[in-house]
Amino acid sequence: MKTPPAESKAFVLQTSQPSSLQEVFYKSVIGSIVVTMLYLGQELFVPLAIAVLLAFSLSPVVRFIRRVGLSKGLAIAVTVAIAFVAIFAVGAIITSQISQLTTELPRIQTSLKAKVKAINDYAGSEGGAIDQASNTLRDLEKELNKGDKAAPAETGRGPTPFGPTDTTVHRVPVEVYPPPPTALEQLESIISVALSPLTTLGIIIVFVVFLLLKQTDVRDRAIRLMGSHDLEKTTAAMEDAGTRLSSYFLTLVVMNAGFGIVIGAGLWAIGIPNAILWGIVAMLLRFMPVIGVFIAAAIPVILAAAVDPGWLMLGAVAALYIAAEGVMNVVVEPLAQSSSTGLSALAIMLAAAFWTLLWGAIGLLLAVPLTAVLVVLGRHVAGLSFLHVLLGDSPPLTPAQSFYQRMLASDPLEAAEQAEVILKEKTLIAYFDDVVMEGLRHAQFDADRQTLEVARLGDIRDTAKAMIEMLTEPAMAQGTGDATSLPESWRQEGAVVCVAGQSALDELGSIILAQLLTQQGFRPRLMRMSEISSAQLQGDAVAGVKFVCISLFDIENRNAYLKFLMRRLGRLFPAVPLLGGFWKFDASDKHQIDMIAEAGLVDRVGTLADAVSMCLAKAAIDQPALEVAGPIAGLTAAQ
Repeated sequence: MKTPPAESKAFVLQTSQPSSLQEVFYKSVIGSIVVTMLYLGQELFVPLAIAVLLAFSLSPVVRFIRRVGLSKGLAIAVTVAIAFVAIFAVGAIITSQISQLTTELPRIQTSLKAKVKAINDYAGSEGGAIDQASNTLRDLEKELNKGDKAAPAETGRGPTPFGPTDTTVHRVPVEVYPPPPTALEQLESIISVALSPLTTLGIIIVFVVFLLLKQTDVRDRAIRLMGSHDLEKTTAAMEDAGTRLSSYFLTLVVMNAGFGIVIGAGLWAIGIPNAILWGIVAMLLRFMPVIGVFIAAAIPVILAAAVDPGWLMLGAVAALYIAAEGVMNVVVEPLAQSSSTGLSALAIMLAAAFWTLLWGAIGLLLAVPLTAVLVVLGRHVAGLSFLHVLLGDSPPLTPAQSFYQRMLASDPLEAAEQAEVILKEKTLIAYFDDVVMEGLRHAQFDADRQTLEVARLGDIRDTAKAMIEMLTEPAMAQGTGDATSLPESWRQEGAVVCVAGQSALDELGSIILAQLLTQQGFRPRLMRMSEISSAQLQGDAVAGVKFVCISLFDIENRNAYLKFLMRRLGRLFPAVPLLGGFWKFDASDKHQIDMIAEAGLVDRVGTLADAVSMCLAKAAIDQPALEVAGPIAGLTAAQ
């Protein structure tokens, strides 16, 4: 087969870009069409969305009733009947409470006027802000009216020769009242007002019953639609969505009902009129994210200002809402919601804005559950994975990726702050292995693919060194070895030599290993490639060396270099055991295994913890009484 010319390769690369752009364009068009359909067809889609959420919420109740022994159809009928009777009962209570509130409005209005007048008298006294604003407005009005003269009245005729005569025409307004509506017209008006909500309610009931009856069929069709080629993932998505949302909705309903009861009882104790109404309003509006509680508290606060001639009641109502919401957020929700929606704070804000813009107030109520469905699907369906990344509550970057990103941004301070959080659960060496070294492997992979300039590796090394210096503080060191447990010869400076390879990342690996060995009581010496290549390295520089640890990241393309390094170290440190620390070593790669064996290296490790353990084990040979069976200080991660 002939190799295609360079021109054809370039053409393939150039023509591959429009395909991805076309894919993005198609997805954008499809997304725009879907959003437009949701907006234009909200009279149908809003009841359908409510029915879907109700079906999710009522599914556990149906399963519970079926365990009692009832058939599926009867269990669904009983569940739907109970649910809508409860909804109608709440609606009846709200209607009754509003009727009572209507009769008390004149008294409340009078109290509010008196309270506003009191505020006005206090703030509008002579020299007050309101008084000054009023005077300014009066002066502006005088300036605007200055020079205006009254226009002569319109008359039907000119002046008479006998003098001026008042011939102004006074028009008397005539009000024409429409005839009173007939009984048929009144009936038509009532029906037109009630028809829309009754139609919506009927659609919701029909959809709920249908979804509960045909739950299996709907699930199978959704699986076929989302991807029958991968039944395992699609089924997991549907099961996860059903379990998560059912648990979340039931828990949320119970919590909000409890919140409403507490608010209603508290308002009744304070003396706010129609406390039951405001408790129900608080329960319903708490389904709205972020702003629901503030809206629910607005009217009771105004009523408190109207009922109480002072300000004590208003403060008590505000304190009640703040305390109840604080307890719900800090205590009740973390304990009760074992299965959350999986939404981030950003997702909640975006969902509230999007669905409110699309469907108004009802969209705000449905924002969180609808977005939760999308996030669950994005977690399991490959084509929707961007939804999970954008809206999910899982961190967008792993700790290792975040560390690497901070190194690229030359920001050791933020990396150290991240380390403080991780070190509350892990030891220092576990943090270096799981986060730092993994992040440096990302850097080495990018360098291998030539997407990261080699010069940037030096910047990463310097930034990481600055961060490591911050981690050497006593508060950061979670465990320090007992230096007296090591043989005297191993406690001497330079007994252990950490040899860095060619790259800046190799040097950084040696620096980190030396830091960890110091934590265990060693006094290691760092030796760079320039020192190893020096012909003058002899005498005291190599005397007393007990163990040599080599640090290398990239060994895939360094066969010749590794052989040279082993020969040079063999001449410098004869009879001294050598340990290869290959931080990007792949145990399943036969080529890497053969290359290490050809270089004559027997001992090798892939983690810092293993390297420290190997050093302690070698030191134990010179002191048999040293206990090495127990955990190494600072190596065991906190459970």
